[in-house]
Amino acid sequence: MQRLEGFASPSWDDPFWHAVRMLVDIFKRKVPTEDEILPPLTMWQEGEGSAFDSYLRKRSALVKPLAEYLQLRADLSADLLNLMRSEEEAKDDFASISDVKLTSYGTKMAHHQSSKALVATVEVITNDICSRYGKSVNVNPQRRASAVADDHLWVSPRRLDGAFPSLSNPRAIWEIKEYWGKTNGGSKMSDAIYECQLVGTELRAFEDLHGVRIKHYALLDGQHQWRARISDLRRAVDLLYSGLLDELIVGREVLTVWPEIIEELCRESGAN
Repeated sequence: MQRLEGFASPSWDDPFWHAVRMLVDIFKRKVPTEDEILPPLTMWQEGEGSAFDSYLRKRSALVKPLAEYLQLRADLSADLLNLMRSEEEAKDDFASISDVKLTSYGTKMAHHQSSKALVATVEVITNDICSRYGKSVNVNPQRRASAVADDHLWVSPRRLDGAFPSLSNPRAIWEIKEYWGKTNGGSKMSDAIYECQLVGTELRAFEDLHGVRIKHYALLDGQHQWRARISDLRRAVDLLYSGLLDELIVGREVLTVWPEIIEELCRESGAN
C-alpha cells in the first residue's frame, strides 16, 4: 500500500500527526466527524489538555482534514485486513514458490509454534530477484545497519529483517511483523509499531539533516491477530502517511508488490 496523494503532504514531523495521535487517544476506536472533534476539548480548557485545546481552536482549518484523515485511516485498516492471510494460507503461498521446509519462531512449547512463512517468502523472492540482477542483499541481518554522511553517522536502533544491498550505507531496509495463532494479538503488536516508528523517525531526521535517503518498508501479516489489534494497524497507516514508512506490504502483497519493489531497487542501483 502506498500513500494517496491527498494526505501525503504533511511531513513526518508536522504537528498534524501529533494532533492525530491526541484525537485517537480521546476518541479511542470511534471515528469522529468534523463537528464532533472540538466539543470534547472544552473539558480541557483548564485541565491537562489545555495546550492541545488551545492549539486546535486557533487552527480551526485543521479540523476538517483531521476528520477526513481519521476516517481514511479507519477505511484503510479494513482494506489491510482483507489483504492479510491465515497462517495456512501463508504456508500454501510459500509452498507455491519454494520447496524449502519452513522453520518456526522459538516460542515456548506450550505456545503456538508460529511458522516464519512471511520471512521465508520475503527471503526467497528477494534472493531470486537480486540474483537475476547480480545484486547483493542481506535478508538475515545479524547486526545493525549504519550509514555515513560526511562526518555524521547513523546506526539503526535495532536489528532489522533485511537491507539492500547491505547493512553498510543501505539503499533500503525492511521490517517484518508476522503474527500467527488462534489467540488474540497483544502488546507485542503495539511494540512492533513503535519499533517501526523509532527506526523511521531516526531515518527521516538523519535524512533531513544530512541528505542521505534510505527507503524504509514494513511487511505485515496474520489476519486473526491483527484484527484483534485494529488500533495498532491504524497506527501502521499513520507511519505510512506521515512518511516514516515508504510503503506497507501486507499479506498477499508479498507475492505481487514486494517483487516490484525489489526489482525497482535493483534497477535503480545501476550496473555493478
